[in-house]
Amino acid sequence: MAGILQERTLLRLIYLFVQRQSTWQAGAAKIDITPDIQRIRVQLGGYGARLNMPPTGVHDPLYARALALQVGSQQAVIVALDHLLVPGSLTREVLKATGLQPHQLFLAASHTHCAPDAMGMNERMRFPIPGVATFVPEFLRFTAARVSEAIRQAQARMQPARLALYAEPLPGLNRNRRGRNITDPTMTVARINTPTNKPIAVLVVYAAHPTIYSHTMMEVSAEFPGVLQNGLEAVLGNEAVALYLNGAQGDVSPVADEGKTEHERVQRYGNRLKNDALRLLQSVKPTKPRLLAHQQMVTLPPPRPHPEFQQSAGREYKVPESLLNELVRQIVPPQAPVSLLALGELLLVGFPGEPITALGLEARRIGQAQGFRYVAPVALVNEWIGYILTREEYEKGGYEATVSFNGAELGETIMAGVQKGARAMKRPESR
Repeated sequence: MAGILQERTLLRLIYLFVQRQSTWQAGAAKIDITPDIQRIRVQLGGYGARLNMPPTGVHDPLYARALALQVGSQQAVIVALDHLLVPGSLTREVLKATGLQPHQLFLAASHTHCAPDAMGMNERMRFPIPGVATFVPEFLRFTAARVSEAIRQAQARMQPARLALYAEPLPGLNRNRRGRNITDPTMTVARINTPTNKPIAVLVVYAAHPTIYSHTMMEVSAEFPGVLQNGLEAVLGNEAVALYLNGAQGDVSPVADEGKTEHERVQRYGNRLKNDALRLLQSVKPTKPRLLAHQQMVTLPPPRPHPEFQQSAGREYKVPESLLNELVRQIVPPQAPVSLLALGELLLVGFPGEPITALGLEARRIGQAQGFRYVAPVALVNEWIGYILTREEYEKGGYEATVSFNGAELGETIMAGVQKGARAMKRPESR
């Protein structure tokens, strides 16, 4: 027993020594991922009412923004993707192309509802359904290649860096769209600079559905996340990259009432978030060079359609009842990852779908109980299993419940994975 205690003490001392000697290394890159809509047969995603119609043009381009980080021997890459969601097949292709381990990749979609339908990159989606894209191999290959190139460029630009953090509530900018009196107004920001204070990247996490554009908008657009990211990059200069990650947005809409047209409302809302992010970035505090990454695989409950799914699918997607069970079994994987990434005092909790606010707040409590000062839930990371609800909200029904494919216990199952993963992230020096 004494020998084991001595070994643990030695390992703890070695860890503390390595951490003191380590510094942040960081690099960032931005790559255009807008497909050639004349060459690749894509459909505009986000709304079933578009009925698989292709985009009529490109209003503004889509990007993959990559931030590569390293502390000592620990490495991780965050990718902010201007897409509706991240199918597991895209994650697998990117891992294969880059050589990253699954826990090292934090690939998140902004959830813009004006990108080519990401279900077209889902190898499991082979049903021809009005309103939902079927698998297009060329679309998957194109996007995986571009995302992988962004990662390689970010890794090639690695240099000594400093990382600083801050979070603050921004009331009045988002609302609960399911009629509940619960929101998470917190914006979390991170600034990554060189030792001489030149900007490398900024990271912004805030929860809101990018649905300011309605289904009548038929051009490709990054929506308000694009305005936010492009605006931050213009202010920062120095080829700095701004990454937006969406929070627990499953039941959250933006409060974007200013402006006479949808275009104007998108611009005003994106610029409002940009200005708030710039203000918060003035208050960031340096954090220690500590980088931890963990992926907790969760076995999902058996897939089954919600009792209201037939009504919803029949109205929006025109799916006959005879195909419902087979459809749900086909599009939902048997397992899904909960992705956790610690950047100093910040813990990012990546959900493989669209969690509602209550689950995001629970994830924050779990992370804080493990000693993290800042905890930011992030939606749509590395996989998409649909909406993730509490049992109460699932049984309440409504649209979000009908796009939750694993029954009333799914939220509890995912949160058990968050709890287990957060415990695995506990800092070695505190063990």
